[in-house]
Amino acid sequence: MTAVHRSALRAALTAASGLALALAFAAPASAHAGLVGTDPEDGAELDTAPASVTATFSENLDGPSTEIAVTGPDGAVIEAGDPVFDGDTFTQPMLYGEPGEYTVAYRVISEDGHRIDGAVSFTVAEVPNELSLNPVETETSVAETTAAESEPAETESTSEVAAAEEDSGNNAAVIAGALLVLLAVAIGVAVLVNRRRKASA
Repeated sequence: MTAVHRSALRAALTAASGLALALAFAAPASAHAGLVGTDPEDGAELDTAPASVTATFSENLDGPSTEIAVTGPDGAVIEAGDPVFDGDTFTQPMLYGEPGEYTVAYRVISEDGHRIDGAVSFTVAEVPNELSLNPVETETSVAETTAAESEPAETESTSEVAAAEEDSGNNAAVIAGALLVLLAVAIGVAVLVNRRRKASA
């Protein structure tokens, strides 16, 4: 082997060794979980408040070890419900008090035990009634409530009418029976009178 060949081989071995060391040091770092993306994105300005916030990571999450807190524009914590975990993603349901900036802060633990702290903040201009902590009573709900309250009264009125009709039917039967009795008595009296007349003649 010539000196040139020896130098080339030595350079190739040195480069391979360096690459192997780089990969060895990079492997543990890449093993830790990291945030891949969120919906909505951090810093988003939305016309309408979303029903939930999702965050996806590079590894599966340990749900019981994860902590999530939702805060509103005034910084107060909002009890919006328990998050749902699906592998590497958590979905946090949302509730809102008023338009403004909301933050979903999280402390998640990946399956390898690595902890990630972070937060997603976004601004909403309008809060749907079904997602509001203080829903406004709409005309539809008022109409439904009024109809529900009137149903017992209508049922009661129907029962009263049925009872009155039943009483009326009973009274008619009593009167008809009395008339039949009176008619029978009248016929009996007429027959008796007719017999007495024939006997007198």
